[in-house]
Amino acid sequence: MTAPLIPSGRTGRRTFIKTAAVAGVALAGWKPTLGGGRALRKLNVASIGVGGMGASDLAQISSHPEVFMVGLCDIDGKNLRSASLKHKDAETFSDYRELFDTLGDRVDAVSVTIPDHMHAAVAMTALNKDKHVYVQKPLAWSVHENRALAAAAAAKPHLATQMGTQNASREMKQRCMRFVREGNLGRIKAVHGSTDRPIWPQGNPRPQGSDPVPANVNWDVWLGVAPERPYKNGAYHAFNWRGVRDFGCGALGDMACHSLDAAFQPLELRDPISVICEAADGTDDQFPSKELVKMVLPGTKFTGGEPVEFTWHDGRTKPSNSSLGLPPEYDLPFNTVVIVGENGTLLVPEGGDGWALFRDGVRQEFEMPEARGGNHWHLWVDHARGGDFKSLSPLEYGGSISETLALGALASRYPGEMLEWDAKAMAFTNKPEANQFVTRTYRDGFQVAGL
Repeated sequence: MTAPLIPSGRTGRRTFIKTAAVAGVALAGWKPTLGGGRALRKLNVASIGVGGMGASDLAQISSHPEVFMVGLCDIDGKNLRSASLKHKDAETFSDYRELFDTLGDRVDAVSVTIPDHMHAAVAMTALNKDKHVYVQKPLAWSVHENRALAAAAAAKPHLATQMGTQNASREMKQRCMRFVREGNLGRIKAVHGSTDRPIWPQGNPRPQGSDPVPANVNWDVWLGVAPERPYKNGAYHAFNWRGVRDFGCGALGDMACHSLDAAFQPLELRDPISVICEAADGTDDQFPSKELVKMVLPGTKFTGGEPVEFTWHDGRTKPSNSSLGLPPEYDLPFNTVVIVGENGTLLVPEGGDGWALFRDGVRQEFEMPEARGGNHWHLWVDHARGGDFKSLSPLEYGGSISETLALGALASRYPGEMLEWDAKAMAFTNKPEANQFVTRTYRDGFQVAGL
């Protein structure tokens, strides 16, 4: 006799034990759901980070009819209270380490939507414990963390992983990727990206002084792996951390993942040979308010084996239309990737369906090839439940593109200097002092095996 699946959590587990005892079900080694590629009736999920974008991820994941939320974690008690009102059976935690220790095998999968500097520590903890993992973009804060997470995910192919670039699973985006992958643009000559971000402070010195930590904030866990610094109202939690070097990855790391997948994924671009950042106002504490980043990436079959240049613009700057093969009057939208090939220039927006193809400065009209997309969160859930259609932004890919972007973010510490990168050695060859930023030493209490 098969016992009914009872939602996890302390009350649910006691109820299940009583029910199972009556039914004569063996409890040894019991887990609420089973993995290993078998179809799951339910996926028990813990959400780490439930405010802001975390609230959005939680809403999307929990809307799947086969998901049961067993745990909620946030360093901000206000966020936790709001989330727990909608998920009354989920246990709540302010420390992700306590969540893993308490819930253990009652968790099948974990979503991670917290500041960038903590992505790797939490995601690697989940992978080490054999959990399916959904991680917001960028995958991780440092070059080293991105590579380590990608390798850990590759070593566990039975786990479903997904980076939170939600527009990557849109049908439009997948159709454009297929168009590029099928070679319709001919030899690729250049890739460009731009954004209207940052919309948070950048280019400023470190805030001075300190403020009392609010009673609802667990500041120690918010800092996590990062160096100790005092709490300051409005400076970091809950939004402005994105521009701070210790915590975020700037506009490049924050936004480029959303658009560049249309180029980097189908063209198999990775591991820059060199990178240079042109910016005027970066500080030791914050990224520049606007910048131009240029990278040279190794050639692939799509570039005819020749190295290809990627150029990034942020702070509401854009490339010139003439450099892209676009008509002078065309208004290039922000947050769009531009792929320049011998046979035309393809524009793919971060979201929506507004792709465009130009040849000799004239917009072309035709149908994109068919490709499958779907709800980004639900695709991950179904993959974790044993479905055949796998996640479209797995951590192997997420680590690759995020590592590349982390190099660009790092280059802003040395404006105007061409940094030469040896991907195999994971080191800058002409600027040894820059290698100190390729990885970081974690604070005591937050070390994780594999990092």
